[in-house]
Amino acid sequence: MPNYFIYPIYTIALALIAITIIPKKEIHRLAIYGIFSGAVMDIFAILIVRFIGNGGYINYGPFGFLGIPFFPPIAWTIFFIMYLYILPKHKIFPYIFTVVAAGYSVFFSNILINLGIFKWNYSSIILPFILYASWFTTVTWVYFRLTENMIEEKNVKYRVLKINTVKNENAPNVVADNLKRRPKLWTGFKRLFCRKRVN
Repeated sequence: MPNYFIYPIYTIALALIAITIIPKKEIHRLAIYGIFSGAVMDIFAILIVRFIGNGGYINYGPFGFLGIPFFPPIAWTIFFIMYLYILPKHKIFPYIFTVVAAGYSVFFSNILINLGIFKWNYSSIILPFILYASWFTTVTWVYFRLTENMIEEKNVKYRVLKINTVKNENAPNVVADNLKRRPKLWTGFKRLFCRKRVN
């Protein structure tokens, strides 16, 4: 089997894992993050690695165009959907998770080297780790910032809606209170202006 068939095989394997462990609703929610964090950033990383001459994807056969392979951006999109779904949300754990994910990516890239579809020219550990750690840290920071802003906007909308709801609920009570007071005011007017004449 030609080496370039490994690209669609591991991409399909990642897709099956993602579909199995991630609910469809979460896949839809995280898809846009995965596309920008995975596909777009992977193409950007390919250009950087090519510029510094440190290697990149090789032997992708017909699955490429203009020196950019077709399947790796898709695979990275799926990877980051899983990454952001599993990503811890509290204290120092996201940073530990980011470092572990970067280390795993270095390990996986060296497996791809053994399979003959990837190469590092200068360093197979230090430079790749710096690249992946910078990449994952940026993605994690941007994701947290975006989701925090979305949560704040939802909280503001919720507070405004709650205030309006309270006002609407209190409105009938105010009217009822006015209706209760009206007879007393009318009685006062009657007493003031409609006194009986004393002969």
